[in-house]
Amino acid sequence: MIPSENPSSLLQEIVRMFYLQRCGEALQPEYAGDFAHPACHTAPSRIYGTESRISVPGGWHDAGDYGRYTAPAAKAVSDLLLAYEAAPSLFPDETGIPESGNGIPDVLDEARWEIEWMLRMMRPDGAVYHKVTCAHFCGMIPPHLEQEETILSPVSTTATGSVCGALALASRIYQDYDSAFAQSCRKAARLAYSFLSSSPPLPFHNPPGIETGEYDDACDTDERFFAAASLFAATGESMFLADAKELLRKALPISFGWEDMAGYGYIACLRSPFAAQDGAFALALREALLAEADRLVVRSDGNSYGVSLNEPFPWGSNMYLLNHTILIGEANRLRPSERYANAVQRQLNYIFGNNPLSICYVTGFGNQSPQHPHHRPSAAAGKPMPGMLVGGPDSYLHDPRAKELLLGKPAMQCYLDDVESYSTNEVAIYWNSALVYAIALTRPDQQLSPAT
Repeated sequence: MIPSENPSSLLQEIVRMFYLQRCGEALQPEYAGDFAHPACHTAPSRIYGTESRISVPGGWHDAGDYGRYTAPAAKAVSDLLLAYEAAPSLFPDETGIPESGNGIPDVLDEARWEIEWMLRMMRPDGAVYHKVTCAHFCGMIPPHLEQEETILSPVSTTATGSVCGALALASRIYQDYDSAFAQSCRKAARLAYSFLSSSPPLPFHNPPGIETGEYDDACDTDERFFAAASLFAATGESMFLADAKELLRKALPISFGWEDMAGYGYIACLRSPFAAQDGAFALALREALLAEADRLVVRSDGNSYGVSLNEPFPWGSNMYLLNHTILIGEANRLRPSERYANAVQRQLNYIFGNNPLSICYVTGFGNQSPQHPHHRPSAAAGKPMPGMLVGGPDSYLHDPRAKELLLGKPAMQCYLDDVESYSTNEVAIYWNSALVYAIALTRPDQQLSPAT
């Protein structure tokens, strides 16, 4: 139930959202329309706790604010790269970004924009700064008007592990398009892995004086697993395989969230050309992923709207739903079945309007879609940027506006199309990326064989 007579137009706009979120570059009217703006956040950033400054331009604004955060960036990049690998025919070189027509699918050009920023966020020892933001959130202004100093928050092993895994994945995907860039990604991934191998866990919490998004994560085991698995997938080196197997002994959930990245490690291994080096390990990964997919499909089958989420719904429920959709879609590539395919479609139908509110949660599509997202460029322009997935129902009503107007509502109705409702109506790059990945899995160009 894609809410458009031209499904490719929907996917194109969802992918174009990343271009419109670019930081550090002037967005020209011919590409960005009403969301054009001069270059923003170009000044060198101060390293927290010091007077040292380094230049980290580029990347995407993370969500409705103008911060740039490495852990969710790694999820978003991984989603886009795996989506392209699953269904390359869905991603043309003509979506209306500056790189269109250069012979490389635009989704890979766009992902590269973020990858190059992630490389700048890496210290010489391989550790990755957790984020670069101002000290506080700004008002509802265009990006070039946020002119407070930007600050690099301390490194974390969660961010380092996620970025390491995404860079290793990129080294494999870009090999056929730009071997030098692929090699630089692989070299940086090795450097990050070296830091991880010698570092104790470094969880992140906002340091004093920093009040922007925290993306705190107390456990880095899943990020370390993704890093090891992705480097094995890219290199075939037994050291990384051994580390991945050892880390997996800790019973990591098979998840595709920025906080729990183990699912990406599973897919990295299962898609790797080196998977046959340890057939028993590949088979164990396959069976575990299928078992988790079966569990989620049971939930989907038992829900009148076909969703696999249990109540209460968390903040960003649409992302969690799509992360489940990704898992089921990957299971369908491993063991194609009508039941898996139907579950994937039902959950996308929910996103696109088959829900109690009859709302398409993607701006600019469907008979009813969000008009007032918690998104600074949209608020400044007085209209919603198209192609953005909003977070969706939040049973916990984390923002004051939601508490005021939604108290007592059923879980699936705890949504508010209000710019002040950041817990239900904000957007994020890693929500859009999950939607791109899920859509790609409805039309895989090739299936994984049972042997891998």
